[in-house]
Amino acid sequence: MGLYYEFTKWLDHVAQFPGRRKMKENADGTVDFERSEGEIVQQGTAQSATNFNNLEKGIFANQIQILQMDQRTLQSERKISDLSGTVGQITLTNSRSYPFNNSGTTVPISKVRFNLNYDVEIDVLSATGGFVEDVIVYDKQTNGFKLRFTGSAKSIVIKHKVVGGIYK
Repeated sequence: MGLYYEFTKWLDHVAQFPGRRKMKENADGTVDFERSEGEIVQQGTAQSATNFNNLEKGIFANQIQILQMDQRTLQSERKISDLSGTVGQITLTNSRSYPFNNSGTTVPISKVRFNLNYDVEIDVLSATGGFVEDVIVYDKQTNGFKLRFTGSAKSIVIKHKVVGGIYK
């Protein structure tokens, strides 16, 4: 079923004698009533299942559209409020020789998250004593996460930004 609404133009039934009926007696003792409205000035729109179901289809399509707009609005509001994120800076050190590494450390989040659906954006600001291959975010929790790096560097300074995860 498509959600496109086909407009129905409703017209009133207009007659010379609206509501007038003629009684016709049947052979079995019953009576039938027939319309006897005189001249029909305007034929009205039929009150039929087709026309009423078309109304239902239009109401349903409108509800779907409103729900979609509400969802988009909610998502936009969440994205806008998440843009600021939580920003921090940390220095990671490695006291072992390449390729071994003990640079892992826990980074607390100042604004506790309600879920783990947050992203951590990383910028390496500086490195000393070698090169940085990768910076790895792992073991995410609602109140923090862990960072480590690979490569031959002895220490690196990282700027991190936590975005999302603040909605239930």
